[in-house]
Amino acid sequence: MKRLFLLFALCPSLFAANPNVLVIIADDLGYADIGAHGGKEVPTPNIDALAASGVRCTSGYVSAPYCSPSRAGFLTGKAATRFGHEFNPHVGDEAKLGLPLDQRTIANVMHDAGYATALVGKWHQGFDEAHHPQSRGFDDYFGFLVGGHNFLLHKDAEPKFGTAHSHDLIYRGREVQRLDGYTTDLFTDEALGFMNRNAAKPWFLYVAYNAVHTPLEIVEKHQSRLPAEVKNPARRGYLSLLLGLDDAIGRLMAEVNAKHPNTLVFFFSDNGGSGKKPFFATNTGINTPLRGDKGQTLEGGIRVPFFVSWTGQLPAGKVYDQPVSALDVLPTAASVAGTKAPEGIEGVNLLPHLKGEKTDAPHPALAWRFGPQKAIRRGKWKLVDFRDFEAKTQSGWQLFDLDSDIGETKNLAAEKPELLAELSKAWDDWNAKNIAPLWPGTPNEDSKPAARK
Repeated sequence: MKRLFLLFALCPSLFAANPNVLVIIADDLGYADIGAHGGKEVPTPNIDALAASGVRCTSGYVSAPYCSPSRAGFLTGKAATRFGHEFNPHVGDEAKLGLPLDQRTIANVMHDAGYATALVGKWHQGFDEAHHPQSRGFDDYFGFLVGGHNFLLHKDAEPKFGTAHSHDLIYRGREVQRLDGYTTDLFTDEALGFMNRNAAKPWFLYVAYNAVHTPLEIVEKHQSRLPAEVKNPARRGYLSLLLGLDDAIGRLMAEVNAKHPNTLVFFFSDNGGSGKKPFFATNTGINTPLRGDKGQTLEGGIRVPFFVSWTGQLPAGKVYDQPVSALDVLPTAASVAGTKAPEGIEGVNLLPHLKGEKTDAPHPALAWRFGPQKAIRRGKWKLVDFRDFEAKTQSGWQLFDLDSDIGETKNLAAEKPELLAELSKAWDDWNAKNIAPLWPGTPNEDSKPAARK
């Protein structure tokens, strides 16, 4: 009996009725920059260990190729084009900007299931009181509200707010904090504190790091860890942020493994790296062998590092090749919480697929719309119409066999006109359920949406 009491005292989450759920999202992480995907410029042992501890999904997708609509998709389990959240909320009436108030979030679902809920880090789903995280199902909030933020904080600096970027404007709840420090470390400290404050009950924690998004600031403690052969200052800044992100993942997972082993963990990026685009927050991220970048419906914009880990429940070291989506996080989390997902979601519970209990693909197809850009993937086939930002042209429909051509280099549209017609009709049928954007994008985001038919 004494041993049982001691075990409970040291690790109460083992006795929780339901598992905890931890979702970690990186910002603009390049597909090829982590060791698990072949990255070699700086080591990422902790991200790689997380990938090896569970299932590495090689065809892991997000539902939009950049920040806010991608996160809106994860939060609701539906493509953000279903409810008009097609672009980042930049300027306009703040009461109307952000994740529409009639949409239930994963935090609402988990809170109603009896979970303690928290968001640490980037929100980017609206700025006013009604759109605040604590109005959307999160009990606790520590982070920033907009699309980007500086990493090196100074408590004596004057906080600045912009709809795209803020400076020294970190909130605890609804109150601004005056802080010194490095955001990646501060967010990790806060996440660890939340886990341990709620160790006696199940918790849902969404950790949204701003690494490796711009600004590409280098914290002093990383200077000696940067490779001397990398001379590009921007790339050095990116690698510094990546080192910080990897260290943070190590701290989170050490705590989970030691004290909260009954935790379902998701890790992915909100979109691809932004290595080449002149119109987005370029961070030098590398997406090889994928083609394209953040802001494009090419694979480099929407296929991301995607890992799912759960000690004792999911196989360690498994590689899963069927397409999965960030839309799947909500229904998967709802299933382990023993509750129902909201009506109308497009995601599916991934656990039977990742465990091998179901051998069919989780999704018959996945589709995307981002302004005039569009794409659909069914099996190995990808049909895409993307924006070439450098040439300032639209590609028109192109067809690729991703099994043999992951880099989308050989357009097979002319060779397979019947398949092109079939997939384009499937995209039209999917798009018919989308609505017009509730607010415009900027000119560089190609704010005119693809036509509904």
